[in-house]
Amino acid sequence: MSVTNLLDIRDLQVHFMTEAGVARAVDGVDLSIAAGETLAVVGESGCGKSVTSRAIMGLIQPPGWIEGGEILFAGRKGPVDLSRLPPNGRQINAIRGTEITMIFQEPMTALNPVLKIGAQIMEPLLLHEKISKAEAKERAIASLAAVGIASPRQRFEEYPHNLSGGMRQRAMIAMALVCNPSLLIADEPTTALDVTIQAQVLDLMKDLRRDFAGAIMFITHDLGVVAAMADHVVVMYRGKIVESATVHALYRHPLHPYTQGLLRSVPSITGRGAKRLATIEGSVPRPTERIRGCAFAPRCPHATPICRQEVPALAEVEGHHRAACFLHHTVVEERAHAA
Repeated sequence: MSVTNLLDIRDLQVHFMTEAGVARAVDGVDLSIAAGETLAVVGESGCGKSVTSRAIMGLIQPPGWIEGGEILFAGRKGPVDLSRLPPNGRQINAIRGTEITMIFQEPMTALNPVLKIGAQIMEPLLLHEKISKAEAKERAIASLAAVGIASPRQRFEEYPHNLSGGMRQRAMIAMALVCNPSLLIADEPTTALDVTIQAQVLDLMKDLRRDFAGAIMFITHDLGVVAAMADHVVVMYRGKIVESATVHALYRHPLHPYTQGLLRSVPSITGRGAKRLATIEGSVPRPTERIRGCAFAPRCPHATPICRQEVPALAEVEGHHRAACFLHHTVVEERAHAA
């Protein structure tokens, strides 16, 4: 088994059985995360971002299943294909929560309401490491302090409902980091928070990005927060990756019309005067729909007949900048003429 990065996902397909038929939630995804790298996965709701992350964690349960592909992880005990491990087996349980951890969108549903915060942070330590309860407690308190929670010894003894939304999210981050994972997945970590607390948690995530030795997979629908968070970005649409690039390349020269639309919808703090935000007309097609051609074509202002007949491959355009669009060459040519 060859793994060149910390994580290599190859042609991942995740399906769900629904009343309307088989939903192809993830439809042939390829992505890699190098050790120490932060990768942002961007797209609207329903594009397959969270399902991809749950496949990595081994959290796909019936009526869902991994239809095909590989999730190759360079684990501490050697490389392993996570897609082949039983969801509740001993091997995935030894990896999940220690080598790969996750910060979920809503901490109030992710945290157990009847257990104290400290007990929940200690649990993975006691489960996976041969340490005493006293040592686990001190490490849990240190983890709470590391994420900026004041009076960590006091908070250690409190229940989730005693904490504010922002403090609960910090406690979730402390739990995710306490075992020093190789890969941290942050799935929309600020979505359920008000804007002030969002800013505080994002600042904390930026600090983590600087100090955390492992890799981070940051999932979001908001390209506005990606620039300060990531090294590379992949843009997902209806279960597929439509663009992949470094942050600098993506913001400087977005090649896919969907990425361009997402960037136009980000509010500017430098513009003068009131200006209506751009929107992308329509919505993401349901994963049960059978669409001929490019899935974005019905919403794309530049779509041509070939876009409605054939599916564009994710191809390298410039350097390591890849796009799945028949029109990306037009963007490159326009830039060349402008130069």
